[in-house]
Amino acid sequence: MKVLFFTFCFTLSQVSSTYIPPYYEGSPTSIRLVGVDPPDYRGEESFRIEFSLVAETHMPKEGFVHRTWEDFVKFDHLLTTHLLNFGLDFPSEPSVEALDEYLQRVMSHSMIVSSNMLSDLLGINWSGSDLKFLTSLPSFMQVVIPPLYRAPEFAPEPPVFETEMDAITSEETPFEVWTYLMAFRSKEVINDYLAFFNNFLETCPSFSGPEDNSDVLPPGVTINYPEHFNKTFVHFLPGGYLNGHTARISYLGKTKFNFLDEAKIEEQVRAHHGDKKPQRILDIGTGPGFSAFTYAKVFPEAEVIGVDLAAPYIRFARMWNELRNVSNVQFYAANGEDLSWLESETFDIINYAYVLHEMPATSAMTMVTEMHRLLRPGGVMNGFEVPFPDTDWERQYMVDSNTWGYDWQDSDGPQGPEPYIAEYEFGTLLTESLVAAGFKNVEQIDYSYFDSLFLGTK
Repeated sequence: MKVLFFTFCFTLSQVSSTYIPPYYEGSPTSIRLVGVDPPDYRGEESFRIEFSLVAETHMPKEGFVHRTWEDFVKFDHLLTTHLLNFGLDFPSEPSVEALDEYLQRVMSHSMIVSSNMLSDLLGINWSGSDLKFLTSLPSFMQVVIPPLYRAPEFAPEPPVFETEMDAITSEETPFEVWTYLMAFRSKEVINDYLAFFNNFLETCPSFSGPEDNSDVLPPGVTINYPEHFNKTFVHFLPGGYLNGHTARISYLGKTKFNFLDEAKIEEQVRAHHGDKKPQRILDIGTGPGFSAFTYAKVFPEAEVIGVDLAAPYIRFARMWNELRNVSNVQFYAANGEDLSWLESETFDIINYAYVLHEMPATSAMTMVTEMHRLLRPGGVMNGFEVPFPDTDWERQYMVDSNTWGYDWQDSDGPQGPEPYIAEYEFGTLLTESLVAAGFKNVEQIDYSYFDSLFLGTK
């Protein structure tokens, strides 16, 4: 399995601008190995393979992909295990000439030409667009149970982003979908996956700013980062949310989580709050701004403020707003546990999405208290959050499947994608805690296996 996570490469030294690999679909008609390119982001030289296809009229008919010697070794092994390796005479040493001759022999076998293995080697015939990830339980089963959904043996060609704006405006690539997919299948090879993930993300724009983050802070305000925030990295993000190189990959979560999808957010906001006429709305943990932009759209007369602890994500949101040109939304870097710079009882709606389960219970309760302080009497809290099941066994199952059995303070094991979920399920006790904080009419509305809406009135 180790080789699986080191089968991706591209040449930064040869790219002077953003490159978004197209999606290729068709039957290969010719392949040429044309040379060795300089080291990729892993520091490894890679072979450039150029190919032509019989494709639909709207699809590209020529393309290229980079593969390492180890990729070729794995490819030949796959052909052997599928009884397709006959008369190919795999070379004993890596060279352009020998590998090109090998590929010409591969192309002489019609069964190989039509196989998934050759498509995977060329990075064609897979987009991952049919994957829905955490939008429903059946779709999630495809992600975590390999027999239910075949993933390519080799990653598609990666994108290269030259500017931050390119990272915001570019469509998701098959490589990035593949990266998301492999994260959910990485438990047995987690260190290899994390090394790959970090190396790739380091090539993405950093959304950096001044060291004191003064460009995105509210006037006269500084941030005190809570100890938990980067103690362990949620969703395997190397360096956590403070690492701006992770901003685009988090932004791409809009296709994978129900309440990062603005259409679904809008549907729920209109259903539960469409009759209201709020003047001020606060979105805590806004990230790239999905919820904030949605509230600004639904309530164009309201002032919307989005806050997030991660300054790079606020820079992302502000740059995104340059494109969207939404006039009634503002973004600031701020700690949701301490919003003392905002006056009490000045917000009509306070929203958060997927926030409280990403912190210890004590921090979550502090944030709940802050939300109650900031709401006007009669104001509403709206939370898009991980469900809080009725039974202990359901909550324990959610904990075990998301932490892989390791506590967030345990550095000796492969912590899962949601290291704080035990704190949430057995410490935060959200519905009970909302009542204890003074909220009335507290309600949990189930949406999917992964999502619930939590409503409360001050």
